[in-house]
Order: sequence, then C-alpha cells, then structure tokens
Amino acid sequence: MSWRLTHSGKVIRATFFAALAAVCTALPARPPQSPLAQTCSGETRDVVELAPGVTWTHLCREAPANPNAAPAAGQPLGAPGGPWSIHILEIQRHRRELVLQTQMGTDARGQLARVPLTQLAAQAVNEGEEVLAAINGDFDMAAPYLGIPTGLAVSGGKVWTAGGPARPVLAVFPSGLPAIGVPDVSMTLHVEDKFLPIDSLNKPMGYAKEHNLRIYTRAFQSEVRAAEPFRAAIIKRLYPPPPLTVHGVVRGVVAEVRNESVVQPIPEGALLVAEPPESRALNNYLKNLHPGDRVILGMWIRMGDRGDIQEAVGGFPILMTGGSISLTHQGELGEYIKPRHPRTAACFNDDKIIFVAVDGRQPKLSVGMTLEELAELMQSLGCAEAVNTDGGGSTEMAVRLNNFKVFAERLSRDPALGLAIVNSPSDGRERGRPNAWVLVRKPL
Repeated sequence: MSWRLTHSGKVIRATFFAALAAVCTALPARPPQSPLAQTCSGETRDVVELAPGVTWTHLCREAPANPNAAPAAGQPLGAPGGPWSIHILEIQRHRRELVLQTQMGTDARGQLARVPLTQLAAQAVNEGEEVLAAINGDFDMAAPYLGIPTGLAVSGGKVWTAGGPARPVLAVFPSGLPAIGVPDVSMTLHVEDKFLPIDSLNKPMGYAKEHNLRIYTRAFQSEVRAAEPFRAAIIKRLYPPPPLTVHGVVRGVVAEVRNESVVQPIPEGALLVAEPPESRALNNYLKNLHPGDRVILGMWIRMGDRGDIQEAVGGFPILMTGGSISLTHQGELGEYIKPRHPRTAACFNDDKIIFVAVDGRQPKLSVGMTLEELAELMQSLGCAEAVNTDGGGSTEMAVRLNNFKVFAERLSRDPALGLAIVNSPSDGRERGRPNAWVLVRKPL
C-alpha cells in the first residue's frame, strides 16, 4: 500500500487510497483506544456507533514518502513517510432525527469571537440540544479580527458574515439537504428610487476588493476602523432587528450621516453603512442618504436555485465535485497546498455526510496531509462533493462517548456535556474557533 519512487523520480500512488479504502472495510472494528495516545502505528481501525446512524472511526495508517510534499510550511519538497491518525464522523442522511446545525462563537457582548469547540458544543447543550459530535468550522480573520469568519456564516437562517472574495461553503437547507459550492450573495440598500450596492456584511473594511458600501452590526465589533478616513451612515428603528435573515428585507430610518473618520462607532441595535474612501471618489453613495430617510436593506443569498439556506460554514478550497477530485492550484492557496498539515474536511454523497479530522505536526502520532492527499482520502471514502475547512492547530473533533470507560476520566470534568476531544490538536490545547458544526439528535 505504500507509494513507490521509480529511478526517474516519478511517483506511483494511484492505488494507495484505493487500498486504504479496502483496508478500512476489511479490518475488524475493535474497542476504541484513548485519544490521549501520542503514537499511531500500523494499520488499525477503531469504530464506535455514537447513535443509530452515526459512527466515529479512528484509522491509523502509514503515510507514504511524498517527494511532491513538504514536511512543513517553508521546508523544501520531499516529505518522508510516517504515521497518519485519521478521525472520520459519518452521518446517515436518511435519519430525520439527526440534524446538523452551526454554533457561532460570540463573547459576553454578543460580538464574534474565538470560542473553544467544546464551549460551542456546550452552548447547544445549554439550549436543550442532545449533542452527539462537534467539528471545527471556518477560517477566521487575522488579528485584530480573530473570531470573524472569512466566509459566509449562517446559523439558524440568520446571517452573521457575508460578502467579500467568493469562497465556497458547506450549506444545509431546512430539509437537511447538503450542498457544497460558492454562494451567490447580493445585498443592496434601497433609498427612494436608488439601489445602492453593498459588498460585505461584518467584514473588515479592506477585505472586500470592490468599491461599494459595507454594512456592520454590533456582532462585528463596537466600532469600524480603517487606514484612511471614511464616511458612515447610521440606520436605526430596524425591523426586523439584527441578525439579518438569509433571504429578505430589513426596514429602517437614517438616524445620522457622519463625516469622515478613521473610527466609526456602531450604536447598539443599529446598522452602520460604511463608504470606503475609494467608493466616495467613484460613486459618492452616501450623498443619497439624509437623516429621516426610510431605507430598505435587501439580502439574497442562494446556492444554485435554492435561497433557503439554514446553516452555512465556509472553507477553501473545494476538493471534489461530482465524485472527482477538483482541487485547483488557485493563487490564494500559494504554498499552502504542498506542506503536510493537520486538516479538516467535509463531504457528502447520496447516503452520508462525512467529516474528517487528520492530525499533523506530531511525528510519532501523525505527519498530516497535503491538500492533494486530503482530496484523495475524501474520494476513497466515497464522497461526491468535498471541501477543505480550517486546519492546522484548529483541526478538532469531539464526540459523545460517555458509555466508554476509557474516556471516563476526561468526561468526568464535564459529565453534562459528555463530549471527548478524540483527535490530538497540534497546539496541545483547544484553539478557539469562529464557528463549528454541531450534530444534534432531535426527538421525532
């Protein structure tokens, strides 16, 4: 099952993941090992049924040497072999009681923030949900915007962030139907007979590359900052109040139009409309707004012909389309595609939704995967559509294992939650995330 390097340097690896899939099927299940183990050797397969229709599988595999990979970022190509520790969560799509939902990371003020995965799961438990598993979600922005998702973020039909550069998402519709693709996001501000285009919701001023308006709620931060002075308008008397819905309108009244400043505070319960300096020079949109004007904010987000997205978490890049690997070396990826890192991915086919967490940066436990290796793994699992989500120190999977004595010591710290982190985060601890997928079981 290992790769073979010919005298010409050509890598022969076509059968590796096919063989891995065969071994995954052939190896008998055994009682789970402790997730605290620091080694992963040989070819092993541990399978646990978390609930009818939900299984967690832990695979130990021998990673082949890969001359087209780097052992770590910044290192030259030529990664040696080593162990792989792979965690797989499989959810049967026909089970109506199994529901995927998202939890947003917020602080005590209700503003977007990094929150550890187990705390995000605990939020759902505190809301009365029976949580079976949780998986880390989207990438977030660099400081000082940690905790703000880079992609579209929808939870319970409410939109927390949207717009900016087009990025794919895993979306779930009210029926439970999943979809992976790049959403079509359209936002406008209607005042009198004019429709003013909006590029982003709750994203830093420099994130969107177009020259249109940006909008903000207090979920972003208490203020909006920019490198250059910019004008802003404040919309109050919002109905319905924030957070905004994925498909609909919000009505409001212009409370004030502010002069230029590099800092614009966002009042509680209000919407701030920001006009970047380049937008003022080109379009001068805010000249159409005056205190007392009634305005309508329209938001339309679609995936294909569907506009009723219930949940959405961003990722990058798409790994598979139509059952085939479709990973493209887009410019944004840069060298990110070649090093072996911890990785998280999501996929689905006609029967299942599957999440994968691959540990990395721990030579005795797991060397991590390149994006190409990750795509091949997802294909070997029978995925039809797949997307990469945030990895590195953010890769984390927690599952409910309260009936297994091997986890009793860890679970005793929070018996109400009943979740154990089954992989080994490369930071050595939980890293807060902007959002997460949470699998819950609903009463029928």
